[in-house]
Amino acid sequence: MAKRRTRAKANNDPVHDIDAVLDAVLTDAYGDDEQLWALHQTFDDHVPLPADAFVIGEPIEVIQIEYDGNERRGLTARCRCEDGSEHMTALADVAFPQGSNGSTYVAAYRKWIGVAPLPTEQSRTPRRKR
Repeated sequence: MAKRRTRAKANNDPVHDIDAVLDAVLTDAYGDDEQLWALHQTFDDHVPLPADAFVIGEPIEVIQIEYDGNERRGLTARCRCEDGSEHMTALADVAFPQGSNGSTYVAAYRKWIGVAPLPTEQSRTPRRKR
């Protein structure tokens, strides 16, 4: 396993070891609430917002990632659509561009909640030119 991580770093492969990311983020976080706060803080610290992303294939702009203390709801994203309307959605439904910090941390969050990583949106530009 160590060989694969070394090889990925040497090739500048955007694939990260999600288990290592989760281990680093969740160190000293006990219980779901503390772990959700730790994950939220990681997004705050490492994902510059606003950021372009997709929800169900539609381009959006993520303007804020939130955790309101509701463990059943988990992390949410405040998103702005191209028409200027804003909506809240589950962060697990947001797909950031491949290779971005956002995509890495969403993949880690999705693994933590027990769902498979989202496919990345590579072939489309995140926002239409106005």
